[in-house]
Amino acid sequence: MKDKALKILSFGSMAIIIIAMMVATVFEKTHGTSFALAHFYHSPWFIALWMLAVVCGSIYLYSRHMHKTPATMGLHLAFVIILAGALVTHIGGKNGYITLLPGEESSEYETEDGEHASLPFSITLKNFEVVHYEGSKAPKDFVSTVVLKKDGRSEESVISMNKIGRIDGWRLYQADYDSDGSSTLALSNDPWGIGITYTGYLLLLLSMIAFFFQKNTGFRAALSQIKGWVPAVIGVACLAGVLIMMRRFIFTGGKEMMPVLRTPLLQVHVISIVLAYFMFFATMIIGIAGVAARKEVSLRLKNISLTLLYPAVFLITFGTFLGAVWANISWGNYWSWDPKETWALITILIYAATLHQGSLSFLSKPRAFHIYCIIAFLSVLITYFGVNMLLGGVHSYA
Repeated sequence: MKDKALKILSFGSMAIIIIAMMVATVFEKTHGTSFALAHFYHSPWFIALWMLAVVCGSIYLYSRHMHKTPATMGLHLAFVIILAGALVTHIGGKNGYITLLPGEESSEYETEDGEHASLPFSITLKNFEVVHYEGSKAPKDFVSTVVLKKDGRSEESVISMNKIGRIDGWRLYQADYDSDGSSTLALSNDPWGIGITYTGYLLLLLSMIAFFFQKNTGFRAALSQIKGWVPAVIGVACLAGVLIMMRRFIFTGGKEMMPVLRTPLLQVHVISIVLAYFMFFATMIIGIAGVAARKEVSLRLKNISLTLLYPAVFLITFGTFLGAVWANISWGNYWSWDPKETWALITILIYAATLHQGSLSFLSKPRAFHIYCIIAFLSVLITYFGVNMLLGGVHSYA
């Protein structure tokens, strides 16, 4: 009875979180980012829901003796650490923007809430320039040369896309510019949250790798029931499709892309996520066949889908959090609740349910499982197409 209550609280709170994030992206479109942050993502009730899911989920995992399976426990512990880092960032982190004209000095910045706050140092914009590709008016980079002053000391720093400035625990990023020669810099100060979150990312990566070497997993059980070459062929086909789609990035070095995208992290980030999308698409197609097939065939198709879903969920998770690292390097914030980020997280959580059939017994039934995979693919379509066409955000180009 106790385990049942914990299970309901754990998965029930996660279901509410998923629905809340879906609704929040719509309100962000209609009412603005500040409204979504204040009433959803940064609200006490939303944070409390995450805490409820973490506490109940952790106790439930322990009651099911998951601590005896290191890789599985590591996966769940990694998310606890990531969420702890996010909470520390939310409570103690500082983010904002400062806009300067050449020769202008300031020691104040504007917070994300639109308020003005003081800096423990001053910034003077010495020079700003837009670097163009040779023989073209297309921008190659945006470069701000600034002088940072504190306690009578001064130092010059060159800040450009993917090249940040640092002083006194603060990080400065090239964010925007205007035709009047002004430069907008993003500022971030998060001495503890980033380290905790990155620890969670590292544990997550190691645990995902170790999972495939762990005995008695759902992945191994499904693989043992089918011919191993079937998911392998589908996986290779998916990878081939991704490489064809990514040939422009891989073989041109991304020279035509905006500066913030010119990083090796882009290729790994996009390939990981798009490959996961291909695998999710494959499970949707298999699901359609599975619903119509007789019971024995439907079960076999379910096992094929499971052997694809484990690597697919891990790939989209890896790609999403690699994107968070990239965002932190480029913009000073590893998670900003942009609609694309939010829907990527929604997709991860929706598909993660398929890997928890021991707790979600309805998914152990082949036809119910296939129907779930068909419906779940809607989240991929919204993440990939819906955000671009309807919800917008900084990822709307992707």
